[in-house]
Amino acid sequence: MTGFLPLSLLEQQVGLVRGVLERRSGMGRHLSDRVIPHLSPGAQDAVRKAAELLEKESGVDETLAHVLATAISEIRDGIKAGTFEEKTAIPQERLIGCAEAFDTQRRLTPEAEALQAALPPLEVLCRAVRTAIDFADAVKLSLRMLDQK
Repeated sequence: MTGFLPLSLLEQQVGLVRGVLERRSGMGRHLSDRVIPHLSPGAQDAVRKAAELLEKESGVDETLAHVLATAISEIRDGIKAGTFEEKTAIPQERLIGCAEAFDTQRRLTPEAEALQAALPPLEVLCRAVRTAIDFADAVKLSLRMLDQK
């Protein structure tokens, strides 16, 4: 037989948790070095809590998912706070039918750029945690449903 055998539920869950552990490795340091310095003091506390949890705890649970989601929200708020629009006048020779017009461009402060660059690995980790939790919940619920008489 040359085909692959389907993975058992346990093997699938172990694979999901292994993915979380791989993405989790070094994430606390990533947050401490690349995110926290660019946030406001209030936002730093939430992200510091996530970094500490990632360094001290090894569980994959709702607490981790919540702390990561809170940190992501604070980072997004920091990016938003460092984003502004800049209007640039369009040259007179390019205007048709109006006296003046402007192009609007979105600009980021250096802090917002740093946060934007640092955000994707945390989002990937948060999705991996959520996937592992949801899969485990689906298995538990399915077993409970099958066990009902």
